[in-house]
Amino acid sequence: MTAALLTLTARPPCFAEDQPPPPSVPSQNIEPASLDSITSQPPVKSQIAPGPPPVYPQDPRVLFITAPDCEQCFRDLIKLRRPGGDFDAMRSRGWRIGVGHHNHVQIIDRDEVSELVKEANIREFPAVVGISEGKVIRGFKSGCTTPLDAWTLGWLLNGKNERPAGWVSEPARVESTGSYRLRGNHWSVDGDWNPGRPVVLAHLRSPNHGYQVAANYKLESWSYEELRSLHDDLHEREMAMYPAARAPSGSGGADNFSAGRKLK
Repeated sequence: MTAALLTLTARPPCFAEDQPPPPSVPSQNIEPASLDSITSQPPVKSQIAPGPPPVYPQDPRVLFITAPDCEQCFRDLIKLRRPGGDFDAMRSRGWRIGVGHHNHVQIIDRDEVSELVKEANIREFPAVVGISEGKVIRGFKSGCTTPLDAWTLGWLLNGKNERPAGWVSEPARVESTGSYRLRGNHWSVDGDWNPGRPVVLAHLRSPNHGYQVAANYKLESWSYEELRSLHDDLHEREMAMYPAARAPSGSGGADNFSAGRKLK
């Protein structure tokens, strides 16, 4: 990688995507008229300067949260942006990717979502998460064999694992005891995106999942990421049994951008 690619002083232009927002949806909210507007003559139509149409947030959407001086942020974005790569394939199939909140994948600096970063206890960057109604509902953890690619971004948007069979996993870089298969696509635990190990362990032993855990699983000796991976699998197994609980109300449009439908 050249030194120019690692220069972070011009961070916002480097992170930005040149993509206009989609046509706006007319607002249903009507502002009450002020006293001045009622008592004065209406302006001549030709004198009203047209303003830019409002742009509405995409919900759900994926946030790719960057940080200043984050070399890994640049590496991941360079990989996703390579000609003919994941971003190009996704855009050709209708995905919007850029810095605005109208995008399906929004690239944004952590300072612009500081409240979300604090609330979700995000400490590692880039942080790639799926949000709905302002809350993190799914997220990606690097180093857990799952690559950060179009299939992962599709899962973050709609919660469906549509990765084709035969995919090549990445080397594990997190602690593992070999007790359970790792995965990098994580669900939140009772609304907590970044729960501590005791919270995950207690959740797995609770009535929510306790009956699903095999009797020979010695969870207390497992690594943190193994516990998270088990929870994710149990959660998705439960959703398969009860489809109505698949996603929050705000994520109804995600299926329009299913990874399986949009990517070869």
